[in-house]
Amino acid sequence: MQRKAVASLFSMLLLAVAVSGCIAGGDGNSSDVTDDSVIEDPLTYFGFKDFTCIYHDNLTRCWQTHIPENLDLNETVPLIIDMHGYASDSTTQRELSSFNTIADEEGAIVIYPDGVSGYNMPWDVEENQAWNSGWCCAHSAREDIDDRGFIEKIVNISLEIHNIDSNRVYASGWSNGCAMAQRLAMESSHIFAAVGCMAMYLITEPVVDYTPIPVMEVHGFLDQVVLYESTALSVPFNEEMWTNPEAYDTGAIENIYEWADYNGCPGPLETFELNGLYSIQGFDDCENNTSVRLMTIYAAQHNPYANDVEDGSVIGGLFVGTQGLVESSQVVWEFLSQFSKDLEPEE
Repeated sequence: MQRKAVASLFSMLLLAVAVSGCIAGGDGNSSDVTDDSVIEDPLTYFGFKDFTCIYHDNLTRCWQTHIPENLDLNETVPLIIDMHGYASDSTTQRELSSFNTIADEEGAIVIYPDGVSGYNMPWDVEENQAWNSGWCCAHSAREDIDDRGFIEKIVNISLEIHNIDSNRVYASGWSNGCAMAQRLAMESSHIFAAVGCMAMYLITEPVVDYTPIPVMEVHGFLDQVVLYESTALSVPFNEEMWTNPEAYDTGAIENIYEWADYNGCPGPLETFELNGLYSIQGFDDCENNTSVRLMTIYAAQHNPYANDVEDGSVIGGLFVGTQGLVESSQVVWEFLSQFSKDLEPEE
């Protein structure tokens, strides 16, 4: 309910600012606009506490931005879009994924967007935040929320207001956010240089205008939510999970082979790293100088990050991380950072 109240406050703030005829424009300065221009201008945004917000698809959509204190503002830097899982939010994700630390060390900007919450039926309790990543999840998929357009708009605004290298825009995420990252890899391949994410698969259909980009997925072998061999028992438990044949056909191994097919990888499957904690398998020499990777962490469950989920909930307490034994976000970053839209991957 607190999240709902904050969303309502965002909406009232947007309305008040629009009525007053003053809102932050794409250049970061105040400018006179009408209510219609708030809706139509793709680069119109406003700030609220730690959030930047826009009005998109009849919804107020927000995100948090991490900019390292020592960042050289005169140099172009990479942008990482890191998306939370189902029933989570941007605050939990930025504490979970360690991308803030990576950005501080490597010189990058990280954006943590929020999905939208909704209701199944009027008499039901409010559903948690989710991404429309394909046939999952919850209201976001049922109502066909334009999350792809939202993320693309975030990238466009970020390119306007930050000194970001448009050739080094990356996507990551956890669970439902990982499925969303892979949807972006497929449907927004013209924007993203590479995608690497945690604990979910591509669950949307391929598109004809896809241009191969590098993709990496990290999965815990003991994942109790999105099973290593199938998504059929994934949560949230809704009808799609049980009736969609794709849920039974998709697992970690199938997912990597699907991406190998989309990327025109010659094969066979190779093992690039193997130790007592994890393996990294995949394909190199794919079309458009791309690679595909699957990192399997043997003892990990649904949370393959180094950190635990600490959101104060009972469910959050079940999602223990690797306790630092495997720094999966660092491995993902090492994969992502090899690639740029205007460069071949480093040897």
